[in-house]
Amino acid sequence: MQFGPRTLLFFVLLLVMPAASWQWMFKPLDRTVADVQRETAEKKQKLQDVATKMARVKDMASEVDELRKALDFCESKLPAEKEYNKVFDEISNLEVKNGLTSKSVRLLKVVQGSDYSEQPIKMVLTGSFQKGFYPFLAEVERLQRLTRIDEMKITADDKVPGQASVEMVLTIYFDAARKVAVAQ
Repeated sequence: MQFGPRTLLFFVLLLVMPAASWQWMFKPLDRTVADVQRETAEKKQKLQDVATKMARVKDMASEVDELRKALDFCESKLPAEKEYNKVFDEISNLEVKNGLTSKSVRLLKVVQGSDYSEQPIKMVLTGSFQKGFYPFLAEVERLQRLTRIDEMKITADDKVPGQASVEMVLTIYFDAARKVAVAQ
């Protein structure tokens, strides 16, 4: 056998071929296989999470019915647009009943929601805190309609102990789309 430049070139090519195939063929293939294995593991984990959640909710139809009942209950507490003033009248009656005096009442701009609207009312009330305002708040909380009190500021009367002036924003929620009140 002769060892010449052609033979030497042939041996060099034989040595370079495995290194080149490793670099350009096997390494990218290994990366692809690792990526596929990682994606498969993630998808298996998601399937396992879904199976766990499905096991918790045995009867999906009854769960949906319960959520619909809860939604209907909340919507039943929304008066019709023309009847939110009845809720305001109830609140005014609660003021008088608890011995509070309205110094000012001002309707603020109506806030439109997707399925409801809000009528904020800025009020300034004065009277006994313990025997008037505290029971008033408790009764507002027990109203059959949805209300919220924001931005409350309580100022004690320095001249008369136990008397306070309360400035607050009371929000009444109502259904702007419904023109007739829900029967309760």
